[in-house]
Amino acid sequence: MKVRLSGYESNVKSGGVGARYFGIGADTQYQLDQIAVNLRVVNVSTGEILSSVNTSKTILSYEVQAGVFRFIDYQRLLEGEVGYTSNEPVMLCLMSAIETGVIFLINDGIDRGLWDLQNKAERQNDILVKYRHMSVPPES
Repeated sequence: MKVRLSGYESNVKSGGVGARYFGIGADTQYQLDQIAVNLRVVNVSTGEILSSVNTSKTILSYEVQAGVFRFIDYQRLLEGEVGYTSNEPVMLCLMSAIETGVIFLINDGIDRGLWDLQNKAERQNDILVKYRHMSVPPES
């Protein structure tokens, strides 16, 4: 099997919302990135590509923050901020995209007679059943 990272798009979508009133406020922002992976099963004897699939995974990052910036007296300024940021780990998203592609390729190979399971009862495995009749793998 050959695995190739076929794309990483940063800031595919972003947005946010916030409000301030007399120097006191809060806001939140988000950003979506996308990673794309191509997987191929290749016959090592002939070089023939037996099966191929492209999968992708959206990576979510978001931030929530609040703050105050206000003069409370002639020469006295009150300023404070608090916030939180969360970023999905890119490596976990990459692994998820690869795993989705592998499951799809396993089912595709079974359906096309390229290989079979040693234990036929495992065809009813919940994960294999979920991907069995999809023409395109879901975004992982």
